[in-house]
Amino acid sequence: MKLLLLRKVVTRSLIAVPILLVVTLFTYVMMFQVGDPASAIAGDTATPEQIAAIRSDLGLDRPVLTQYFSWLGNALQGDLGASLHQKGTTTSLLADYLPPTVLLVGSAMSISVLCSVIMGLVIGLRPDGWLDRVFRAIAMVGMAIPNFLLGLILVLVFSVWLKIFPAAGYRMLGDGVGQAVKYLALPVLALSLALICQQVRTFRASLLKEYEADYVRTARMKNLSEPAIFFKHVVRNAAAPLITVIGIEIGALVTGAILVEAVFAIQGVGTLTISSINSQDFAIVQALVAITALVVIGANLIADVISTWLNPVGEAQNA
Repeated sequence: MKLLLLRKVVTRSLIAVPILLVVTLFTYVMMFQVGDPASAIAGDTATPEQIAAIRSDLGLDRPVLTQYFSWLGNALQGDLGASLHQKGTTTSLLADYLPPTVLLVGSAMSISVLCSVIMGLVIGLRPDGWLDRVFRAIAMVGMAIPNFLLGLILVLVFSVWLKIFPAAGYRMLGDGVGQAVKYLALPVLALSLALICQQVRTFRASLLKEYEADYVRTARMKNLSEPAIFFKHVVRNAAAPLITVIGIEIGALVTGAILVEAVFAIQGVGTLTISSINSQDFAIVQALVAITALVVIGANLIADVISTWLNPVGEAQNA
């Protein structure tokens, strides 16, 4: 099993390198197709000579590939560049905007995993019961509603009509847990509902599939109790696909957070991303793309390792 885990880590890590290079290179090239940052900095009244001078000072007059490899070399040394429009380096700006996003994304994923495990276990013990049928109906609606639209509905109901939760803003845990929870409740629900629905559906289907496996029939022939079969064998093997889905959902969670932050006026990475794209702040956009790609690749690698540990036989057969 250790050899299988090591092989998976090495293989995924080797695949991650060209993926990161392609993603960052594609982003870098595309940014120069949508606008000229020198013109954005100079303003509408600038002369061509002034724009050319700014372009030369920033090194934007060099070939795109030369600029990309220069950025890549600096990034590998921890230098993500400086913002073209805001004061400070890209690293310092990320340090300012990252905490609210980490709190939002971490809370949404924690809540979704906790709810999906509990609901999946309850439904898995009684498949096709009334609770199972109710959830399947809710899941169809929950997965169909975009998180930004759900956020607007939640604001209308719980902030405008009922006045229970604030409509916008955020509080960090340092401002008090109660205040942080109060501000996080609606955006976390908007971000996590679709995740919960997808995870529970995956866990339920995996549990039902494992119940039909040969080892379950063998365990019953050995007179093992149903709870022992369920919790000691079925749940462990059924959890592997759930972990894989959670890893895949990280990308959707990050992109969804951008829209949810816009709905609830949370000054996080989503806000920084939108403002940087609008202002053609290439250094920040490139850094955000690279970090997002690293997070998604890392999350999928961790999910693969955990899935292999939970169900090594199944992973070995799929390898």
